Formats: sequence, structure tokens, C-alpha cells
Amino acid sequence: MSKNFMKDGKWIDNPNAPAVVKCKCGNKYIKTREGQLECLRCLQKVR
Repeated sequence: MSKNFMKDGKWIDNPNAPAVVKCKCGNKYIKTREGQLECLRCLQKVR
């Protein structure tokens, strides 16, 4: 779900809305790194 905002008196969709992805563990996360395939919690478990 993206938020709308007003520009020049017209409502438009937010072009910078982040995509929410579901991890293999079931958690949802916002993809913040290039090539990221799992949530940050799962990334830290690997270390």
C-alpha cells in the first residue's frame, strides 16, 4: 500500500514507495541492500 501526496494541487502516488518483501522465515522486510534475499535478522544469524 503506497501513500498518496499532493503536488501542484493534484493527488499522486508516491513514486519512492518501498517494496515490502516476505522472508523465508515468515518476517516481512523492506529491501534495503542490493541483492538482499532475506530479512536482517536472518542475515545476522549467518554470521
